[in-house]
Amino acid sequence: MLTHLTGLIALFFALSSVCVAADPLASPLAAPSAVAPTTTLAAGSNSFSFTDTLSAPDKPVTVWYYKPATLNAQTKVLFVMHGTKRNGEDYRNAWKAYAEKYQFLLVVPEFAERYFPSAAYQFGNVTNSNHTQWSFWVIEHLFDDLRQRESLSTPSYYLYGHSAGAQFVHRFMIFMPSPRVEVAFSANAGSYTMPVYPAWNQARFPMSLDKDVVSETQLATVFSRRLVVMLGEDDLQESGGHVPNSPQARAEGKNRFERGQNFMKTAKEVAATLNAPLKWELLTVAGVGHSDKGMSKTAVEYMFPK
Repeated sequence: MLTHLTGLIALFFALSSVCVAADPLASPLAAPSAVAPTTTLAAGSNSFSFTDTLSAPDKPVTVWYYKPATLNAQTKVLFVMHGTKRNGEDYRNAWKAYAEKYQFLLVVPEFAERYFPSAAYQFGNVTNSNHTQWSFWVIEHLFDDLRQRESLSTPSYYLYGHSAGAQFVHRFMIFMPSPRVEVAFSANAGSYTMPVYPAWNQARFPMSLDKDVVSETQLATVFSRRLVVMLGEDDLQESGGHVPNSPQARAEGKNRFERGQNFMKTAKEVAATLNAPLKWELLTVAGVGHSDKGMSKTAVEYMFPK
């Protein structure tokens, strides 16, 4: 009897350990969610807690989302990155009408300041020499989680950020090794990592590049990624209102509009020096200041043209 029971137990563990073929679309550092990925999301507006157990195991992220009732395997996924107020629910509410109209899964991860101060959110924790602990990985791993939960076959996602979120987005596109981003939108960023290796009198990494982090060969690849730098033509405030005011930020321009233009000008110059095609685009929006509401309509129409 004991021998028979032991055999059954051994058989159970043998079956439990059968390996499943690796998902070729999964990120190289795919991490399990705090919630079982087999738990599908309820339709409509809701939220759940996600913990990236590889890059940020002690830093839970609240994920605000809107799921269309008609979601299917080909449904597109859009991540929206909030500003410095860390108000993910507000961003979800502002964007959910677009998610319903254009039938995409809207995902707004909220990076709480207690876990992700500016160095870890706006700058993605890129000064950490352990690149697996960059905050950017949370997005890639959350995408894996969503694909499993919802049985999605879509291989890539869209990425949009406004203000502090725009800082996150453009640095994400510069520093991540192989982001699965269809197209990224950096709207009204307050400061930039200039895509240049600095001279002695220029701002140092992470306000510019470090060859030990992004080599010239990697930079040519970065320039081939689809990044849209969005600027409100009336975003001209020079101080206050969360405008970055460090000497390094001021050296990029007087206001957000000027800084974004200088960022693109630098990219064009460096890409030409490297003889690298530049797929980045500059998109200015007339009559709009520092407003996500004003930028989002233009961005979503660009992403999902009818």
